[in-house]
Amino acid sequence: MKRIVLIFLSSIFGFFPVLAQVSDMMKEAELSYNKGDLYAAIPLYQQVVKHDPKNIKAWHHLGNAVYHVRDHYQAVDAYEKLLKLLEKEKGQRNSHYKAFFNLGNSLMAIGKYDAARKVFLDFLRLKPLHADYRELKRMANANIKSCQLAKEMIAASYPNEYSTVRMPNQINSAYSDFGPVWIDPHTLLYTSMQSDTLLKSDGSELHPHLSRLYIARQENTQWQAPEQFEHFNHELYHAANGSFSADGKEFIYSVCQESPSHEIRCALYMAKKNGDRWSEPEKLKNGINHVSSTSTQPSLGEIKRKGYVTEVLYFVSNRHGGRGGMDIWYSVKNNKGEWDTPINCGSAINTSGNEVTPYFHSETSELYFSSDYHFGLGGYDVFKAYGGMKSWKNPVNMGIGVNSGFDDTYFSWRIPEIDGSLVSNRDGAVSVFGSNCCDDIFMVEKQPVYERPGIVVLADSIHVRLSHVNIGHVLSSEGEDTDSIRWVTMSDADGHFTIKFKLDEQLKLAGVREGLETSYKDVVNDSGNQADTIVIAMERSMKWREKLDKIGHQELEVLSKESLAMEVKKGTVLVLEHIYFDFNRAEVKPEAHQDLNLLESYLRRHPTTHIEIAGHTDSKGDAQHNHDLSQRRAEAIRQHLINKGINAKRLVAVGYGEDRPIAPNENPDGSDNPEGRRLNRRTEVVFLEE
Repeated sequence: MKRIVLIFLSSIFGFFPVLAQVSDMMKEAELSYNKGDLYAAIPLYQQVVKHDPKNIKAWHHLGNAVYHVRDHYQAVDAYEKLLKLLEKEKGQRNSHYKAFFNLGNSLMAIGKYDAARKVFLDFLRLKPLHADYRELKRMANANIKSCQLAKEMIAASYPNEYSTVRMPNQINSAYSDFGPVWIDPHTLLYTSMQSDTLLKSDGSELHPHLSRLYIARQENTQWQAPEQFEHFNHELYHAANGSFSADGKEFIYSVCQESPSHEIRCALYMAKKNGDRWSEPEKLKNGINHVSSTSTQPSLGEIKRKGYVTEVLYFVSNRHGGRGGMDIWYSVKNNKGEWDTPINCGSAINTSGNEVTPYFHSETSELYFSSDYHFGLGGYDVFKAYGGMKSWKNPVNMGIGVNSGFDDTYFSWRIPEIDGSLVSNRDGAVSVFGSNCCDDIFMVEKQPVYERPGIVVLADSIHVRLSHVNIGHVLSSEGEDTDSIRWVTMSDADGHFTIKFKLDEQLKLAGVREGLETSYKDVVNDSGNQADTIVIAMERSMKWREKLDKIGHQELEVLSKESLAMEVKKGTVLVLEHIYFDFNRAEVKPEAHQDLNLLESYLRRHPTTHIEIAGHTDSKGDAQHNHDLSQRRAEAIRQHLINKGINAKRLVAVGYGEDRPIAPNENPDGSDNPEGRRLNRRTEVVFLEE
């Protein structure tokens, strides 16, 4: 747990008027930065870069400061400005290698996975001579995979199985709140760093910002003011992360001390309950606590096998013998009632990164924990693994809803498989320190999700089943628009598919396959039709040439084997017939590869040919957004060809947005013209003069 120090800057402009020397502000910023007082350093660096926007060191340290207080939006801004400056200082890129790595992490946190992947790839091209680069390189490669998996998780996440809501202010303070443990469905034990005072930068308070254990009770759906768990709180040390035994008669928690350099070292203590009284806490023995490492975040559980019950203590430690930073360890209670020497939970759980906040659910033998290395959305994600002690099945990411791009930790059930809680600094958390700085406790509710069968048939022959039809949810409320589809499944060899839904949910489904007209189906899911089969009937598609002839457009041709068989005249415009994009996205889908392979082959046969890739949209939505989207899509196709080995100098990408329609977007009476808009949403290849 990191110490957060709030520096009261009553009027920074009063101390440093506009005419003050930037160098003086820089010295003050560096002094605070080197002491670890990041909240004092941040506004000073912000003033420095305001007056000296080319100050590489100031941008670097500002980026580091906001990154380490988890303000990822500001970190992205600072690091991107730093890397822009470094474009002109090639020699300094290697010495700023961590800025690349941190920027990638911050981009993941705010959900910009394509941009994060690009930054991590740039990071891997660096050649710094630093001992930690090898490990960071391994983590960067893992994060590149996570970026792709995150996009796949998001695409497949509808409907979300979980929803989260921040717990009320009776529980969450303006500081860090964490470590929730459900004593019963209406009683919550948790840890908080509540304070009504501002701290001085020199740490001279008698009792600085200590974490303490609290108990809050819910009465008639309302949470009452929390009370301190007095017997376990300390005047000079942090108390945190409690766990009760199954019978409620033993309590283990963390006692942590902070060094002058803000390093925190924790140990586990245990107390026993006799009647209504708790014994004095005693430090656990037999190697559970280690003199040169931290032991923290206990979770007590039971493993029930063949009529025997084994009491197990899971906890987190960075001791020697682990697999990375923080690992999850376990200890078994022996016949004497003592905890045995701890054992590492093994490679299925622990990685070269950090695994923290274990919660063992005894009834299902599932371990819930958080990791910053197992593939996830960014930061710490919550995972679950079935097993016990050091024998586990592979962990499973808990998915969208439970996890975000920020740090998600301390998952536990209130009522198993119904609802529970977690801790996060995701958007929606509240703090006096700034955006995403501090952790809050969130309730997690499992949403009932149902499945409904479907089948795709040919419209003029319902006995013909259609396979490999992409099925998706239409997101746009304005007409039928293949550009606004979230793809969720595909029909199998017999034309069958299954969709997930929530009760009383209305959906518009779309079926898309090459050679068939896109088909739309309005579906209402209620308690009376959960088992009813959804039938999507599709018609054979008119070819693009037929569509163009239908509207009298003779200037355009369709890219095909025939149109590329001979050398194409300069000025010729060919439409890519099989280009599809997901809603608001610019990634090239597999369906486009047949056209792009033809184009790639032609460009190889004609090595002096140059082309323009032109992206077009319809008129729905904001004009600037449409222009930007068409540009990104044209760039995506250009990059695809570059990746195939075509010289970038031969390829130009231009997004025209909605400026060059080839068909009316509206009918004469002002109503929507879906067919016209489909024709306008196109990608063209223009053959240029060499």
